[in-house]
Amino acid sequence: MKNADHVPQRPPFITGTPEELDSVIAAPENHTVVFENERVRVLHVVIPPGVVENKHTHQNPSVFIINSSPNMHYYNDQGEIVTSSGKREDGVPFWVGPEGVHWLENYDDYAFDAIRVEVKG
Repeated sequence: MKNADHVPQRPPFITGTPEELDSVIAAPENHTVVFENERVRVLHVVIPPGVVENKHTHQNPSVFIINSSPNMHYYNDQGEIVTSSGKREDGVPFWVGPEGVHWLENYDDYAFDAIRVEVKG
């Protein structure tokens, strides 16, 4: 399925996870709210080359659109690398379920750039 999530081992979001781990609070240098209402929150996600994001979560499912997809490490809540490449076809939306504690490391020489549309319950 072309629009399926490419990291199926993402850690699940656990109800009761502290609000301080929300992406916008825990990793504000990488997650900027560009629009929000009662139904959605739209984030611009940027991870510059050589940067490791802070640990964070996404409690709501999302439509994710990657504009620039460098080589990345995706770490789960145990600090284990779940996947070592974020390569996808740029500009093609895909679905991502709620995510528990995780972080990404951009080990390439150009920035990761994406739009994440979080659907509120």
